[in-house]
Amino acid sequence: MAAMTDFVFTMTTGRSGTLYVAQLLQRNLPDAECYHEILGWDRFGVDTPDVSHMTLFNSQGNVEKVQAFWRSKLTRIAATPHRFYVETSHMLMKAGLIENLAPLTAKGTVHLIALERDPYATIVSLRNRLDFFNVGNMWLWYLDPAYPKGVCLWYILEIRARAAYYEKLLAGQNRIVFHHFTFEELRAADGAARLLNALGVRSEPSDVTIPKPRNVGETRIKIDAAERAQIKALIASVEAGPDAVGAEALLAHSLG
Repeated sequence: MAAMTDFVFTMTTGRSGTLYVAQLLQRNLPDAECYHEILGWDRFGVDTPDVSHMTLFNSQGNVEKVQAFWRSKLTRIAATPHRFYVETSHMLMKAGLIENLAPLTAKGTVHLIALERDPYATIVSLRNRLDFFNVGNMWLWYLDPAYPKGVCLWYILEIRARAAYYEKLLAGQNRIVFHHFTFEELRAADGAARLLNALGVRSEPSDVTIPKPRNVGETRIKIDAAERAQIKALIASVEAGPDAVGAEALLAHSLG
């Protein structure tokens, strides 16, 4: 019998620690092919969804063009000779990855990591990079609140709602496993060891190699005390269960 592969992806926002998770798993998983984001002039539309896949999936659903992209990409991934394949890009689940997992579940187990980061830290990071100041940037990397598919919530809550929706939708499916971790806990050896053990690699905290911080820049947009208080009050007002509420709404109004 051919050896089974473990395929690892994230369900998360941008600026949530996906680069760190890719580096963490690259340093600590045995026999692993690991990527953060597969980028390049000739990689969009081949290894990474291009803007048409993102916009079509989020406006029309899992249409044939979206399906064709995933069939091609995931069939190549399924042929990996390694025990683990890891790709932590936050773009994948926003462009139809989870609706199209069949080529991978035929070859092994898919691990979906619901990765969360403190919302305030995520907002500050997104603002600092001016990520939501241009609609083209939102279409290519993130989500547009005007998309007719999905619940039009603020980006972080929308992603958490989608992750909860997918977990409800695929509950009990063979060879699909969901994991829940925060960026903050994975930065410590205890949390990193829990993730490795969840992926089937027995590890003690003392065994873990923790990557150095990356992708950290200077603060370009200052947030004063009044705005900080306003943002934190908004976060507090929606933290009482938005994932479950969003999941039920999405189940009633399917992304696909």
